Amino acid sequence: MPPQRTILNALQDLTEEKFREFCHELTALDEEPRVRTAEVEGKSRVVITKLLVSRYGQSEALSRTITTLRVIGCNDEAERLAKEADLPPPKRARSRTPPPECSAAGASAAPAMKGHFVDRHQIDLIKRVSNINPILDHLLKEEVLTQEQYDQARAIPTTQDKMRFLFRGPLKAGEPSKDELLSALEKEEKYLIKDLRGKSE
Repeated sequence: MPPQRTILNALQDLTEEKFREFCHELTALDEEPRVRTAEVEGKSRVVITKLLVSRYGQSEALSRTITTLRVIGCNDEAERLAKEADLPPPKRARSRTPPPECSAAGASAAPAMKGHFVDRHQIDLIKRVSNINPILDHLLKEEVLTQEQYDQARAIPTTQDKMRFLFRGPLKAGEPSKDELLSALEKEEKYLIKDLRGKSE
């Protein structure tokens, strides 16, 4: 089967949530050539497949797809894609808790997502938070951010990239740091948090 069709089949097996995570992870890669947020936002699986193949070539596109599937916890899908592409099976990602179902077929029977609120809604928070500077001020005051991290975050040009900076670094310190972010969000983005809580119920 042609690599492009193999990649498309793998993406079509993903739930909508996992497909959004997949697209987000593509933009988080630092290697050149970069995939920009505007290139993947709201795009279909067909468009994303064509983007991968045109940007990286068929072989590298397959490899990046498999790696990204593994990063978002879709190990079975990554192994299946590697098998169809006649590549060595990827190493399974280690996870302390079972990941949410990746395929649409298993999604209806999947249990409710566990983990911290800000982790469960990371993609929406990155896309939808707008009032970021008071949130950074709060995190500095509560010592979630050092002064150096605060200055780095303030220097980042876009709100989306500022949120990505928080998730990639300071929020990895543990639950208390995420609690402080949620506290700031509840004050500065209360309608967004209300909306996200409604979707979780």
